[in-house]
Amino acid sequence: MTAKYKLQKYAGRGSRHTCPSCHRPNCFTLYVDSSGNPLSPEVGKCDHINKCGYHFTPRDYFAANSTRRTARNFAASTPRAMPAQTSYIPMQLVERSESIANTLMDWLGRYYDKGQLATVTALYHLGSTRRREVIYPQIDTTGQCRTGKIMQYGLDGHRVKSDMGDHVDWLHARLMRKQGKTTADYQLRQCLFGEHLLPWQPDTTVCVVEGEKTAVICAMEVPQYIWLSCGGCQGLTQARCASLAGRRVMVFPDIDAIPLWRDKLPMLQGICHSVMLSPWAEREGYPTPDDRGWESCAPKFDIADHIIGSKSRATLGQVCKWLEDY
Repeated sequence: MTAKYKLQKYAGRGSRHTCPSCHRPNCFTLYVDSSGNPLSPEVGKCDHINKCGYHFTPRDYFAANSTRRTARNFAASTPRAMPAQTSYIPMQLVERSESIANTLMDWLGRYYDKGQLATVTALYHLGSTRRREVIYPQIDTTGQCRTGKIMQYGLDGHRVKSDMGDHVDWLHARLMRKQGKTTADYQLRQCLFGEHLLPWQPDTTVCVVEGEKTAVICAMEVPQYIWLSCGGCQGLTQARCASLAGRRVMVFPDIDAIPLWRDKLPMLQGICHSVMLSPWAEREGYPTPDDRGWESCAPKFDIADHIIGSKSRATLGQVCKWLEDY
């Protein structure tokens, strides 16, 4: 039976090693068994997830070695399965596209003035295409753009749908097509939308929502906090949330994702300084699975929908109170 391995718990600088990829000392965590024995000197994870990104798992190791050898008989000739380097979009392209000339801003213009829209556009480096689609760039903590989600909005503020459902395209995919390449030629590692704001406000509470549009709206309504998007209910992953290490975090799931995100809290607690599930969607009066029409409305109902729908200062005051008391 194959032993189970997990990342070694921190026990001082001696429990962190030199990364076999970037060669920095005291930043590499080994995978060890229940007795604390490492699987191999190269099976582990670098702490510098953005600048290095090396992560060689036990599964990768066993896949690269047909004979499952333990650390004791591990030979120096073991094949090295180095992860591919992350690809990036040139920032000059992101900066060139930055504008409020898109259908998202057209709709938001009903509720906010041009100054507010220009400010939030500059904050997140929101872009526009020639077809007036909005570009949500994913810029990491080092200031490099990994990709951008491209969406078109209708007059009602909802995404325009195609025959395949909600239409979403990607900046890296369009760039590859323009160069006559495929997405297989681009090494994509997504990050949180708005992640580039974290280094500038190291002590500010971070709020994580599902959709990028929601983060943009909340950033205009409650700008004293950092609003990030994970890109969807399934986007709250360990890899994507690594940039939240040591931060105070409150998560705002869409109503239908509350159980899923509640189950994610232990994972986030292992990364963040502290994490809390916002109680906004569980307050009395909001839709529940027992309500009529729940299945059709729940996936679209989030904190931004409520703010826009009511423009309620009481709602915003309650959000601020939760965050201030946190």
